[in-house]
Formats: sequence, C-alpha cells, structure tokens
Amino acid sequence: MNKKIFLSVIIPVFNNLNHVLDLLKSVDISNSKNVEIIIIDDGSKPKLKKKINKFKLKYKYIKNSGPSYARNFGAKISSGKFLLFLDSDLVLPKNFLKILINFLKKEKIEIGSIPYGMKSNIKNIFSQYKAFFDYFNVCIKLKGLKETGYLIGSSCVFSRKIFFKSKGWNQNIKTPSTEHEEFTKRLEKIKIIRLKSFYVEHKFLFGADLFKKIFFRSKDWVFSKLIGTIEFSGLTTTKTSGFFSIQPLLFFILLVYFSLNQNFSVFILIIPLIFFIFGNLNFFNFLYQKNRIDNLIKYIFIHFFFCFFVSLGALAGLFKYSFYRIFN
Repeated sequence: MNKKIFLSVIIPVFNNLNHVLDLLKSVDISNSKNVEIIIIDDGSKPKLKKKINKFKLKYKYIKNSGPSYARNFGAKISSGKFLLFLDSDLVLPKNFLKILINFLKKEKIEIGSIPYGMKSNIKNIFSQYKAFFDYFNVCIKLKGLKETGYLIGSSCVFSRKIFFKSKGWNQNIKTPSTEHEEFTKRLEKIKIIRLKSFYVEHKFLFGADLFKKIFFRSKDWVFSKLIGTIEFSGLTTTKTSGFFSIQPLLFFILLVYFSLNQNFSVFILIIPLIFFIFGNLNFFNFLYQKNRIDNLIKYIFIHFFFCFFVSLGALAGLFKYSFYRIFN
C-alpha cells in the first residue's frame, strides 16, 4: 500500500462511457499527489480502457459481477487512508476533492454520506423531479440534524480501517438496488455523518426508464425488508411514506371497480387522492417554492405516477416473498 495516498476514488462502471467521461472531467487531480482514481470496468462491452486512457487513473477490467463486487475489488487494490465511492453517473462540483481532503484531515470522520444536489445534471423535467425528491428527503427533512445514520451508496466516503472491518459491500446483491440499505443495517453501531457542506450532481433517469427503475428498486426493497436484510431508513422508506405512496394504486383499483359497478359511489374515489395530497403537502410546498405553477402541476403528476410504480413494485416484492417462503 502506498502510504502517500490519502484518498482513493473508486468508480465502478458498466457500459456507461459518456457519463463516466463527464465524471472524470470533473475529478480534477492535476495538482494532487495524494489522490488516486480507480476505475473498475465491470464487464463493459467494448472495454472502456482506450477511451479513458488520457486521464490519470488506475484501470481494472473484471467480468460483470455487479456494483458491490466492483466497489470491493476497487477497495482491495486501493492505497488510500480514505475511500471515496462514486457512481459513474455523477458529476463533481469544482474543487470538490480538494475541499473534501481538507475536511477529512480536520474532522474525525469514519463514514460520510454525500447527498445529491438540488439540481439534476440532465435538463429534463423527470430528472429534475427526482433531484428535488431526493434533495427534499435527504436534506430538507433532516435540516439541522448532524447525521442521518443512512448510507448513500452512490457517493460516500469511508476510512479504510472501518470499511475493511465492516467487510465491505454485500456481493450477493448483484444489481444496483438495496446494497446501501443492507450495508447501513450492518453499520448500525457506527456513526454515519451526512456531509452537509458537500453535494454531487446526478444524471437521473427520465420517462419510462425512471418508472422502470423505481419499480424494480421497490420490488427488491420490499423483498429484502421481509427477509430481514434491511430496515426502514427514516427518510423515503417509512411506514407513513409507504401508506401515502400506495394511494395512487388504490385510486386506480377503485377506478376499475367503479367502471364495473355503477352502484359504486364516485366520492370514494376521492379518498385516496385526499390522502395522497395530504401526505405529500410538505413536498408539494417545497416544489411550489422552487417552481412556476405550471411546472408544479407537472411535478405533482410525475410524483403521482412515481408512487404508483413504487406501489406496483412493492406488490411484486410481496409476490416474490410469497414464492420464496413456499419453495424455501
């Protein structure tokens, strides 16, 4: 291990060339002798090495094994006193690493979560909605609190000692889904600090891709919760948020029932809509403060369908758990 290296930046990549190029351009280590950049190419086709050779970094190609394995592999070949894990679809603000290194040298940090900024790096209303959603839940809800106890897997920093003592990411989780929640549960006795003065920009998915991703994440989350590998985060995943998120699905179920039964009171259809609006008033007020009224209406519609796909995913997770119990 090179003892001169203070910070190792570990970036797993899978078929994401354009995004990782943007990230590497924002990772300025031209004047830093105590930083190393490690790219773990997780089975990309074609390999990314020729395209990123112009950057000062360490490149390793592995067969496709998932982000957890790639992060752990990067940690094993790293030399830094601290390990910074970044997803390839992020962009860093100017002087991010320089400021972070100075912070880590002054403060006693074992694990730090770095939240997403309020602005999406992609100009699209779906992407910007997701940026607002994550910022509200991670930063606004916890305003004034020092730590969250919640690991943000896409952008987090570990002391080397703590990372290896905790045995790293769970390599049994092959897709980018619940690996950070599972790790959070294993780290419950260690303080996870939310680094409030730092943020990263994220290239959020949009349109059908956003809803598809949230469906599968919700499915995996519910299944993992039922088998006991993760817990409620206290942020986006709580019993209360689950109740309000299921209201759009209930609305469509009642709508179908109403279309088949003319004796069904139309006023009952309003009940899930009232619960949905009431349960998201703080978020909608936050959106109102940041947007024109026409955009606010669009964001509310996106959030309605976002919650609908969360509910569908949760239902799929319940079915998956039922089959798991039957056949295991």
